Amino acid sequence: MRKLGGQNYHSIGSLLPAKGSEPKFSRLYIYDIENKIANRQRCFRGEKDQSTSIDSDVIEDIKVMLDSNNVLVRSYRMTRDTFLKDPEVDMKLRLIERREQAGRTYNLPTASEVATLIIGDISDSIEKRDIVLHPSYLPLQYPLLFPYGDDGYSVDILHRGVSFTTNTKCAKCTMREYFAYRIHDRDHSFSLNLNSKRLFQQFLLDAYTTMETERLYYIRRQQHVLRCDSSENLRNQKAQGTTDISNVGQRVILPSSFTGGARYMLQSYLDAMSLCKWFGYPDFFITFTCNPKWPEIKRFLKDTSLQPKDRPDILCRGLSHSHICLFMHSDNKLLTAELIDPIISAAIPDIIEDPELYSLVNEFMIHGPCGDENMNCPCMVDKKCSKNFPKQFCNHSSVDQNGFPLYRRRNDGHFVEKLGVMLDNKNVVPYNKYLLKRYQTHINIEWCNQGSSIKYLFKYINKGPDRAIVAVVPANNECGNNDVVDEIAEYYDCGYLSACEASWRIFKYDVHCRYPSVVILPFHLPNQQHIVYGEDDDIDDVLDKPSVAASKFTSWMECNAIDSEARKLTYVEFPTKFVWILNVRFWKRRKVGKAIGRIHSVSPKLGEAYFLRILLNKVKGLTSFDEILTVNGQRHSSFRNACYALGLLDDDKEYIDAIKEASHSGSELSLGVDELKYLTLFEIEQILLRNNSTLKNFKNMPYPDVESVSSSNNRLITEELDYDIPVLKNDYDRMFLALTNELRNIFLNIMSAI
Repeated sequence: MRKLGGQNYHSIGSLLPAKGSEPKFSRLYIYDIENKIANRQRCFRGEKDQSTSIDSDVIEDIKVMLDSNNVLVRSYRMTRDTFLKDPEVDMKLRLIERREQAGRTYNLPTASEVATLIIGDISDSIEKRDIVLHPSYLPLQYPLLFPYGDDGYSVDILHRGVSFTTNTKCAKCTMREYFAYRIHDRDHSFSLNLNSKRLFQQFLLDAYTTMETERLYYIRRQQHVLRCDSSENLRNQKAQGTTDISNVGQRVILPSSFTGGARYMLQSYLDAMSLCKWFGYPDFFITFTCNPKWPEIKRFLKDTSLQPKDRPDILCRGLSHSHICLFMHSDNKLLTAELIDPIISAAIPDIIEDPELYSLVNEFMIHGPCGDENMNCPCMVDKKCSKNFPKQFCNHSSVDQNGFPLYRRRNDGHFVEKLGVMLDNKNVVPYNKYLLKRYQTHINIEWCNQGSSIKYLFKYINKGPDRAIVAVVPANNECGNNDVVDEIAEYYDCGYLSACEASWRIFKYDVHCRYPSVVILPFHLPNQQHIVYGEDDDIDDVLDKPSVAASKFTSWMECNAIDSEARKLTYVEFPTKFVWILNVRFWKRRKVGKAIGRIHSVSPKLGEAYFLRILLNKVKGLTSFDEILTVNGQRHSSFRNACYALGLLDDDKEYIDAIKEASHSGSELSLGVDELKYLTLFEIEQILLRNNSTLKNFKNMPYPDVESVSSSNNRLITEELDYDIPVLKNDYDRMFLALTNELRNIFLNIMSAI
């Protein structure tokens, strides 16, 4: 695995090894060149493991091959020889040798890198890119994969059969297309890439992180030229005689269209919750894992010396890992626990009655052994199984007091043996017999009958990659606004990537998939549609954009005015019968496919926008903003008053719905009854104070006593001290035990100093 940490690069390090260390990497070209073959051989063997020694003849043959055929290797050797013959360098090397003999160390400065990403201005004659991969980077970094020193990727590679004059935008090969081409298997040709095993995995990770760096750098560069503002504000600027709009509006940040970003994940989560709103809770949660022993994978590799792990590009085509929420039709819902047993099993089958199923359960669906039999099992946390295995025997499937299913696990005497331990039904991961036989891999299936787990499941599916380290770095904002969050820097938060994931992304496979599709429905107040424009754009050209005259929201009202079928639907129901045609900016009746709508969420503190959203969820066939404001023939002055006139705000239902909706995307909070009674008003007041408001602005709302409100001066201290000591103690003990000896000494030294 490779760490994605902000930039794709390779550090060479010092020219000479540290005292007591063996030379590695480029040091082999400079240090003790008389024994260079033996030094290279030792790098692969190690001091303790003598069985993995590489034949010195093989090393010599590779060296001769590269010297004879690779122009970059020959150039590097010439540069090295010139470097070593330099009198000043020779003097420093001799000085180092004498100081090391005297027991002191002295390292030369870090060498410059052989190849890296070149960032800077690029001529328009090549391509308007802000970051480019040097053509010599790949052959220098991977000389065995580019034995002739031929160029790697460059921005001026043309697609075959396409010229600049036909379609400039599509004429050139993108970085993703180049890498996808390099890692494809082809008949009647031998690929060094695909047969290089671990080196191929490193190449994949290099390729993916380079692609991501290019995309993110492009987005960052666009922050200096793109702006976003409402059409009303721009018209006001024009009315005041302003023509320069380079400093008007807010900068665009990491958009939801960037796959894997925070906004992308949030939108995917909200889409999933929209499906839940339309179809109810999902019935099954399925975890599906690729099996490297699948016959098609073995068949593909049968004439090679490769193992499945050596070809992550093949494994990723086999659905390497997925989480699936499945919604059953209303006629097939499992309404009671007794209906679970024919679908979900948590038992070891009889080896005589069904030997095939017994073998599959034994291989794929047994958890452990863990606990006292195996304390080193990955599931063990604080000397307990984090998956709560082994379970308890149960003669009938039921639901516990918290709403979670308890699957039938009878004490029938069936068992399997793992690592010398006899395991029974208490260690079986729930599975479906048909799916297990059909796909012959680990497929865990769970019944989702309780609403409390739905939010967790959707967040789990859309949480994005795991993080190892998080760094908070202030943004360098030209406008001097230090409160602006650098979302691109936050994306670079040390996520770890696997070679399978890199292959998946290079091949441009879907990260998330849902059916039916979810259409996001934006809306806006009158003349408040947002426009994205460049800092050098003319203000008249910006205001004349088609998106200003015909937004998706205003076009919906226009469609209602001319189509009687459309007037039977609310805005959120509209995508079920109509489809948005972007190039003509018009809603057209849907002929094929299926989709549901999701209106953008807004906070109640936005006032009129919040009340407009309430109306759009309830009222059908609206044709204009005036019609939205008109109730029973009377035009109201605000959307809030229109909501009251329709009886939508006569009780607390809409506010309760808003709280429930916000809870779907917020963090869970658990308070005791006494704490809840005491702190509710105080906490509400603190939230309002932080947002320049107060409970005094709301009629008929109780107000906390003066003593409680005065304690808001210590809010930061109160929040800082609001932690669970036992939980933190357990986390500390677990993480301390996981430290290496070196890290533990560092930690103890720091704590002693504190």
